[in-house]
Amino acid sequence: MNIVQNNIDALNAEITIKLEPADYKERFENALKKYRKNAQMPGFRPGHVPASLIKQRFGKSLLAEEINNVLQDSIYKYINENKINVLGNPLPKDSSEEVGDWDNPGDFQFTYELGMAPEISLNLDKSMTFDYFVVDVDAELINKQMKDLRRRYGKLSSPEVSGAEDMLMVDLVELNADGTAKEGGIFSKTTVSIEFIKDDAVKAKLIGLKIGDKVTVNPLILSSNHEDLARMLNTTHEAIHGLTADFELIVNEVRSMEPAELNQELFDKLFGEGTVTSEEQMSERVKTDLQKMFSRDSDWLFKRTFVKEIVERTNIQLPDAFLKRWIVMTNEKPVTVDMVEAEYDSYAGGLRWQLIENKIIRENEIKVTMEDAMSHVKSLLAERYAQYGMNLEEAQLEDLAKKTLGNREEAQNVYDYLYEDKVVELVKNNCTINEIKMKYDDFVHKVQHS
Repeated sequence: MNIVQNNIDALNAEITIKLEPADYKERFENALKKYRKNAQMPGFRPGHVPASLIKQRFGKSLLAEEINNVLQDSIYKYINENKINVLGNPLPKDSSEEVGDWDNPGDFQFTYELGMAPEISLNLDKSMTFDYFVVDVDAELINKQMKDLRRRYGKLSSPEVSGAEDMLMVDLVELNADGTAKEGGIFSKTTVSIEFIKDDAVKAKLIGLKIGDKVTVNPLILSSNHEDLARMLNTTHEAIHGLTADFELIVNEVRSMEPAELNQELFDKLFGEGTVTSEEQMSERVKTDLQKMFSRDSDWLFKRTFVKEIVERTNIQLPDAFLKRWIVMTNEKPVTVDMVEAEYDSYAGGLRWQLIENKIIRENEIKVTMEDAMSHVKSLLAERYAQYGMNLEEAQLEDLAKKTLGNREEAQNVYDYLYEDKVVELVKNNCTINEIKMKYDDFVHKVQHS
């Protein structure tokens, strides 16, 4: 056997393999014997079909299979021994370039194409600067959160007149153009929350109403999207698209949430008995909790923006033509060249980040242990169950975490997340991080458009 590598450029190479009969003959003969043992043909007992007949009928396909096995073993052995960093898998060149006679097997020659992984130059030090966006937890945001907490633990009342933060229990009746009730039109009993209506003019019409009052409204303004409005009007999503009529809103009841008093009873409900004993302490605790909550969002946004930036800065070149052919040839589901072209930029971006991440992991000897994975999953599970008021014992969390990590796909997702998390943490420690405080609404906009 003779293997020759021809480097076409920095990202593409070819491997030519020349086989002699000695490279495949023994394997081919063993394959014939094995096939003969199980062969069943009319006129012969099982396992007693003449070897010459087996070779005549099935020899060519068995030879092709064994030569392919020899080629695969040889290629990957050559790649590993020579430490060639490839992308995807070797692809056989056009069969017209094969040399050999399948009817009278002797010497064969095959050529494979390789896509080479690019060299990456990356120094993560203080010379590299990245922005890190955080929410400015100011007095306005703290007061809003405290107000929301008080309302969450408040009591419902029924005021005579509606206010800006009240709910209306109403009938909604579809109208004709002349303002009369439409026969067979839409009728629905529903709830309207005044504080969530964005149109100031409509909101003003709903403030100051009492039971029995009627106002004409455009229902499309009562909800932020068609799905919610369809539920509100008890109709279909399709019906909303063609809706042009005004509706009469008839008030059946006014409900208001009276906020809970800032006292020890509320403090204990929110933070545990005796943990917080004053409004000032509650304000500090709310601030800390908000900062902790938003730090996760900041980390998520940093990961997202960092990946984009580092991929752009490194400007990694890929063997694009090779990778496109490889995707078409190896995809589990049939794909066309046009389909690959449409999705390739996204695929290439992901591959570039994967190459960068692997380099950082390898050069910094980053490890994710089983203990890391268990701790992460148990923390997620504890938070998830706590949302439903359930505090699981350590043994229960341990069992659930083991079950989660027993699923290969879920385990891979956990390890991928933790590796990326450690890479980002390394970047934050090694590079210059420019912390930028933002108002909450601006931060949300940044998250949504990054």
